[in-house]
Amino acid sequence: MLAVEFETNVKNGMILIPGKYREMAEGLLKIIILKEEHKPKSASRNNYSNLKKLLTQIRRKNIFHSIDDPVEWQRAIRDEWS
Repeated sequence: MLAVEFETNVKNGMILIPGKYREMAEGLLKIIILKEEHKPKSASRNNYSNLKKLLTQIRRKNIFHSIDDPVEWQRAIRDEWS
């Protein structure tokens, strides 16, 4: 099976196939429709706001205050993976 991908606008239920694909678009075709979902801007703003609150809470807790040498700390953490 040969597959191509392109974006197009649908008008009155008709899909315009770009010229370079028209010759191959003869006969039986399998059509898969993928529509990009757009989140409302308010949801995106809420996510940003929530993330900002969480980062502020982390900063207040100062969870990394006991780390004297960040590079050495990272090496020690990586050694735990092996």
